Amino acid sequence: MPKLHAVRAIWDGVRTSLWFLPAILGAMAPPLVYLARSLDALFDGNSLQGNAAWLYRGGPDQAREIVATILSAIGTMTSLVFSITMVVLTLAAGQFGPRLVRNFMARRQTQLVLGTFVLTILYALLLLSALGKEQQEGTFPSVTLAIALAALCLGLLVVFIHHLATSIMSETLIEAVGGELDDSVAKLDPAEPEQSSDVDLPQDFDQRAAFFGMEGFGYVQSVEIDQILDAARRADVVIGMDLRAGDFVIANGRAFGIYPAGRATQALAAQIRAAIMLGPHRTPVQDLEFPIRHLVEIAVRALSPGINDPYTAVSVIHRLSAAWPQLTKRTVPTGVYHDVKGRLRLVGPNIDHAGLINAAFSQIRQAGAGMPLVLIHLLKTFRSMAPCTRCAAQRDALAAEIEAVIEDARREIANSADLRDIEEHAKRALLQLQP
Repeated sequence: MPKLHAVRAIWDGVRTSLWFLPAILGAMAPPLVYLARSLDALFDGNSLQGNAAWLYRGGPDQAREIVATILSAIGTMTSLVFSITMVVLTLAAGQFGPRLVRNFMARRQTQLVLGTFVLTILYALLLLSALGKEQQEGTFPSVTLAIALAALCLGLLVVFIHHLATSIMSETLIEAVGGELDDSVAKLDPAEPEQSSDVDLPQDFDQRAAFFGMEGFGYVQSVEIDQILDAARRADVVIGMDLRAGDFVIANGRAFGIYPAGRATQALAAQIRAAIMLGPHRTPVQDLEFPIRHLVEIAVRALSPGINDPYTAVSVIHRLSAAWPQLTKRTVPTGVYHDVKGRLRLVGPNIDHAGLINAAFSQIRQAGAGMPLVLIHLLKTFRSMAPCTRCAAQRDALAAEIEAVIEDARREIANSADLRDIEEHAKRALLQLQP
């Protein structure tokens, strides 16, 4: 039975697909046709006709012609919508990176528009086959519903075009990915950073442990910690993991070790493998760096010679810093886990605030090392982040990034006035870091 994190990883893949919501809306077409035809039978020759002047009234041939016209028109509009969507996805992949296409596909507005068009086409198609020539002239609520759906599609087409025009703006995309980062941070446990554990594996772990690999390859999409802890407790072993969510693993490589080796069995190794879900791509489930990497990719591509858009990179820097105040109030996973009795059972790779700062800003600094604008905004950002630090480790991490900016500037910036400006901003940022 899939566990919580595995289900979340599967759900993330489903909700970010273009077929999910259209499939649900498309499945509503048959019962909708059945209900509409039931209303046709209710209104046929009934005294209710006098109170329903807004409903379509005519012969079956005219009704079929109207539905056929709607079917043809909506089919053409659907082709247009899909074509526009593909063009936008191509542009987004070229400018922001192919991994950002996921964010466009996950937008509910796009899925809703496509789903409504699919619903209308299936409804018109089924209704066309249900309208029989043997019927007499009368009132057809089913045709009125088809007309209403067509009008809804026309309105959604205008909204959809406006939505696509705004969605390819860099600020819109940056905010969308930044929202994912905020959600990931909000899922972390609130705690003081100073409470991070220094527990490590036994000193003779490498000598006395039995090591195993995964049977397949791919990115680690989720790790069921509770399932591994339960297996380790029942076998009375300590497990050392060499991977975490977001890592890429190869078949039969070193993935985890079981200590001591005498208690390691193939059945136990299979239980641990079953708790690790692999896939062809990374997911935000348990992977705090996932949205950070997406934001960084936007900035790095913007700083490439082919695009040369430093202002987009500056916007990314600002959005990354916006998550810092909440991140410092959260405890990032330490990779150390105990069972219910407090005994050490699992030690895996950890990530700390310094690693997250490095992941967020180092690549941007490297790509923009020769651009004073980017370096100055990095230093201004570090200065604004400094008051939010809550421990010496966080201050040291920020100080290391500031020193790296100074080193890159002295190597890459030829203009002495620009260099003095950068050094002045760095001095102010370092002063702000003093406790």
